[in-house]
Amino acid sequence: MTTPRSPAAGSAAQYDTFADIYDVWTETAPAAKSNRRFYVEAYLAAGGPVVELGVGDGRIAVEAAARGCRVIGVDASPVMLRRCRKRAEQAGVGDRIELLETDFRTFRLDEPAALVTLPYHSIGHLTSVPAKRQAAHQVFNQLRPGGRFIFDDFVMTPDAAARMRQVQLRATYPSAAGTDILLWVTSLVDEKARLIKVITWEDHFTAEGRPEWRRYRRLDLSWLDPDHARMLLLGAGFTIDACLGSFDGTPFSIDTAAEQIWIARKPGR
Repeated sequence: MTTPRSPAAGSAAQYDTFADIYDVWTETAPAAKSNRRFYVEAYLAAGGPVVELGVGDGRIAVEAAARGCRVIGVDASPVMLRRCRKRAEQAGVGDRIELLETDFRTFRLDEPAALVTLPYHSIGHLTSVPAKRQAAHQVFNQLRPGGRFIFDDFVMTPDAAARMRQVQLRATYPSAAGTDILLWVTSLVDEKARLIKVITWEDHFTAEGRPEWRRYRRLDLSWLDPDHARMLLLGAGFTIDACLGSFDGTPFSIDTAAEQIWIARKPGR
């Protein structure tokens, strides 16, 4: 089910080390459930080949496949793709998901897609504007006329940056031995460069509650301001159907938006 492609770039190595806590990470994210519903419905309505960039462990793609959709999942992390394959096989939908190990900027399809998505702020794994521009052009090239591109990104405000900089207890859960693990997170936010360095660490404890060991992980992310996101899409040749401020369909407003969700279209029929 996995088709090897060109060497992965970007955040692949970071996600290879992040994969074992990814379930906990997504299940404790405020947007995880609402974005899954939103994207699954978009996949089912697409009426043609659906491609998910940054498919990860398949939490969106496998649910859509279980409801009858065929999905091509693209990811640069071989470890995350193995987790996606396992999830798909356990759900009995391994024959409905094709996986490509490659970069967002260079993926190629056997036939043009009706829909390409980049969920869960994953455009931020491309941390430079030229890399984002290259990815947008590649998505445009791999869509059929009339095909859509949907992605979401952070809305970075002073309050959001302040929350990210706080040290937060993200989750508590048991180890394989039944002892406690605490997952913490904080971020370094560079507003001028629009860069985020997410730092997570797990504290493992003994049965008696004594600290036993700690493991750190890091994710490098970035974000687009809404005006830059619009220019990115228009510069790649897209027309913009909508920008939403939440996954329930609320129109985008910089004063109230929790997300920026872009729905763009390749001109033509």
